[in-house]
Amino acid sequence: MGVLGQEVFAMSDFRAKTEIRRRHDAGFTLVELTVVMVIFGIMTAVALPGFNKFMRSLDLNNQVQVTASMLRVARQRAITENNAYRIWYDPFARNFGWWDDDNSDFIYVFGEKFASPQTMPGWITATQSATNPMGSFWTTFNPDGSASQSFTFIYSNSDGYSRNISIIRPTGMVTIQ
Repeated sequence: MGVLGQEVFAMSDFRAKTEIRRRHDAGFTLVELTVVMVIFGIMTAVALPGFNKFMRSLDLNNQVQVTASMLRVARQRAITENNAYRIWYDPFARNFGWWDDDNSDFIYVFGEKFASPQTMPGWITATQSATNPMGSFWTTFNPDGSASQSFTFIYSNSDGYSRNISIIRPTGMVTIQ
């Protein structure tokens, strides 16, 4: 009988300890939550500047891709429509655009197709390459796909990240480096 009583006591003692442990493990203490929040704050403070720099580089890549796509569309339309397409760059307004020069007079006439200007954000700088500058702020894509001039634009941001867009005159090919 004594043995049986000890087993019952041992089982009830185990159950009691388990119940206490369950009630104790039901949540986090204020100290644990504070430690986690401090660690999270430190990690965020360390990672945030790098994340902002990463986002600015993505924005620069996006602007370069948009400009290169616009140039490629103008070249392809010149070939497809067998007509000259003019590209213009305005360094003061900081934008690019194109129009379909139907009468080849190098002047936009109402009714000629055009693309809305692509304006660059203020923190992106577009400069001409010193080794391959743009002779004028106008370039023509001819019906055979060639361009009237070769040039390279260097896009850069405040972090020193840069990308280049080049047009090669004989083929009119638009490249990104």
